[in-house]
Amino acid sequence: MSKPFTDIDGQALEALIARVTEAKENTLALSEQDSQLLLDALLTLASMQDRLTHHNVTIHKLRKLLGIEKSSEKQSDVTPKKQKPAKPQKPGNKRQTSASSDKGFTPVKPTVVIHPLTTISKGDNCPECLTGKVYKTEPGSFLRITGHSPFTPEQHVMERVRCNTCGAYFTAELPPDVLQEGPGTRKYGYSACALMAIYKYFAGLPFYRQSSIQKLLGVKISASTVFDQIELVCNAIYPVFHHLLNLSADAVHYAIDDTTHRILDAKPIEKKIRNSDKTQLRSGVYTSGVIATTKNNQHIVLFETNIGHAGEFIDSILQNRSQSSAQPIIMSDALASNRPTVRETMGSLCNSHARRQFVDVINHFPEEVEHILTRYGEIWSHEHHVEEQQLSVAKRLEYHQTHSLPVMAE
Repeated sequence: MSKPFTDIDGQALEALIARVTEAKENTLALSEQDSQLLLDALLTLASMQDRLTHHNVTIHKLRKLLGIEKSSEKQSDVTPKKQKPAKPQKPGNKRQTSASSDKGFTPVKPTVVIHPLTTISKGDNCPECLTGKVYKTEPGSFLRITGHSPFTPEQHVMERVRCNTCGAYFTAELPPDVLQEGPGTRKYGYSACALMAIYKYFAGLPFYRQSSIQKLLGVKISASTVFDQIELVCNAIYPVFHHLLNLSADAVHYAIDDTTHRILDAKPIEKKIRNSDKTQLRSGVYTSGVIATTKNNQHIVLFETNIGHAGEFIDSILQNRSQSSAQPIIMSDALASNRPTVRETMGSLCNSHARRQFVDVINHFPEEVEHILTRYGEIWSHEHHVEEQQLSVAKRLEYHQTHSLPVMAE
């Protein structure tokens, strides 16, 4: 195979062009040396075009990452604007996002504070007109939301008495609502520790930042204390996590993906290459996410952050899968690292990832990509209908096979 690039100076190139032109005009064959040189030049040109295309796609992604270009993947944002006649909107055609976002939300009931009227009472003379009598009517009200530190210190003082003969102490017992937060020897209640864990692992608030915010709010809690209390929470709920792993092992469907993450003190480690006896030095830190759907249509969400990929995480889950369970469906992007190796599975590649790859090259193939995005839009509409109708898994499959499969087959 010829090397990707061939070095040729300007004088030699002009001479080659002259010989090719002469051969064309006189219907002559090129020499073997000129044919090879011309072939190398064509290969160099093809290689350069391919590299420039990938370079432009990479620059396009970088510009979106830096905010120079819009990062939206909506078809209306990435395709050229076309004047189309306005279509009358059908009532109820717009997606109701607020209802779905509030699903499972339990609002906190406000504390009702009654402010009695002390300057005048029912039956008194009206101080405005001096002739009428006042009577009770519907009270005025407003809702006020105030801010305070999420951690409220309470000093519990328990009354004690002591016998003047034997010296025995008798201490008041703590009420049940206080004991629900832990024994009297515990400084940080269960709810406070749980809230620290939520701030860290749900809101992404680092230990030191929690400490800084609490100091501003007048309740000083050190970063090391936050870590210690969260560790207690983790130790307490670890059996639950282990049970969720066991339940997810027999799920019928998995959605897996990776995202880059950081562990500050992570050092490269030697890890076994999958499907091989060899090892290699690995340093990439990723958070691997798995959504396991059980037979009862319950979703178990699992995360793991380490030097590894989602395929290795799903392998560790499938290790405990019972032999009688049918092959599960695993949905992921097309990366080879996402494929499981310990059990036979049915692969399902993610259309959202595939669509994104088309969006990235729309500047190079505008008409072709617009055609594909339009077809994806039809499939998305079908899925929206499925969600609105709350179809079962079997009915959803049947609906997409009837309506979406012909679109994909075009």
